[in-house]
Amino acid sequence: MDVIKNIRQKQVDMSVTEGLLPPVHNPEMLLIGCIDARLNISTDVGIPYGKALIYRNVAALISGTKGEDDLGHISEAAALEFAVNVMKIKDIVVMGHTDCGGIHACLHGAQGAKHIMEYLAPLKAVRNEVSAKGGDVVQMARAMEQAAVRQSIANLTTYNAVANAIAEKRLALHGWVISTATKRISEMDAKTGEFKLMA
Repeated sequence: MDVIKNIRQKQVDMSVTEGLLPPVHNPEMLLIGCIDARLNISTDVGIPYGKALIYRNVAALISGTKGEDDLGHISEAAALEFAVNVMKIKDIVVMGHTDCGGIHACLHGAQGAKHIMEYLAPLKAVRNEVSAKGGDVVQMARAMEQAAVRQSIANLTTYNAVANAIAEKRLALHGWVISTATKRISEMDAKTGEFKLMA
């Protein structure tokens, strides 16, 4: 299948009514997810159309900030500021997933992936903890997927926009890991950090 060719054909076949107004933009949440192509936000996760801002990157990683003048994570900072201060969303979800290439690279390295490994550096401490506990490849991957979400949730609070909104009780943080096979979501308990299937 040629994806670009299909998109072009859809544009050619499209019937357009002039003067249409765009739908109202009223999202309720920000979903931070991985760039993995196997997950559809609407059908697999169940978020209604238009109700979530979507910020995707490798491994759904939030690196955190070292202060207001830290320009190293400007895209991350801008997305959070827009979601929280401009769009006034009520929830932020960090959603990792099983069988994640970024998590695999974090645990085992990746040939010819200098920038990816540098990008994954904020997970070094939790990777070392997971590696020290050991287990087979699958067990370590599951542990690292969850550890990465916990770390990203913690890193969210280094941003003033997020920290202030939480303090004002107008924002809640959620950690999820979705199975790419079953599409079932495991949800993090905010108090214990443990993950259980969403009920």
